[in-house]
Amino acid sequence: MKSLNHCLLAAACVLLPVFSASRCAAQDTDRLLHAGMLGLTMDEESEGAKAPLAIGGPIDEEKTRWSDRSGAVIRYRIGGLKYKNDVMTAMVKYASDPGIVPLLGVSVEGSLCDYFSARGTFDLIYGFGTFQEDRPDGTPLGIWIDGEFAQLSLKYTALFHLPPKTFSNGKDGYFHPYLGLGVEFNWFSQTVDVNDRADISVVYSSHANGFGVHALAGVEYVLDGWSIGLELAWSAVEVDFGEGDASIGVVGPTDIGGTTALFTIGYDF
Repeated sequence: MKSLNHCLLAAACVLLPVFSASRCAAQDTDRLLHAGMLGLTMDEESEGAKAPLAIGGPIDEEKTRWSDRSGAVIRYRIGGLKYKNDVMTAMVKYASDPGIVPLLGVSVEGSLCDYFSARGTFDLIYGFGTFQEDRPDGTPLGIWIDGEFAQLSLKYTALFHLPPKTFSNGKDGYFHPYLGLGVEFNWFSQTVDVNDRADISVVYSSHANGFGVHALAGVEYVLDGWSIGLELAWSAVEVDFGEGDASIGVVGPTDIGGTTALFTIGYDF
């Protein structure tokens, strides 16, 4: 009898912790779950919790792809400016007879929303050269004009465009057209030496600056993180050279704007 009491006491010590253990989250979910099966349940929940993380990774990556163009876009610009004013065409004849001068620039664009963005631009127009003056009958006059000029432009442009990938055909790239209006500040400087290649030399220097406006239209083909494009712009910028020499085209107020054609290469941050 005494042995039987000892056996019952030992069995109670083993079974009591099992049935008196506090319920866990897994038991709350399934009331029939025995505490001894908690090890199996914990393993199953841990593996199940990993599944949403594996699925969520590609989705987050897709949301931040380059095609969204949500970051800044830097563009390098190369092209030419054709002055619309005959005075400017005559002024820089030594650098380009038809009045078309080279342009190099860089711009940074930031998105405001799917339809609008803002762009800041710095352009440098530079030219130099020489030409010989002729008489009205076409014979050489014996006078040469050597010159050099530089024009700096700071521009701020508001751009309108459709949301990115509007014209996507499902391939890697897509076309992205845009229109723009803006304001700009220009500074112009020129030095001209009129000489006979001997003992006569007269040097003229002129400097002017002014504000103006511009309008533009462009299109680019956007690839994985970069783009190539074409842009056509028109500008009107009035400056005042003050007193000058009409023989080299420097005559008071002058519009130094014109038409610009550009090739651009862009990089998306």
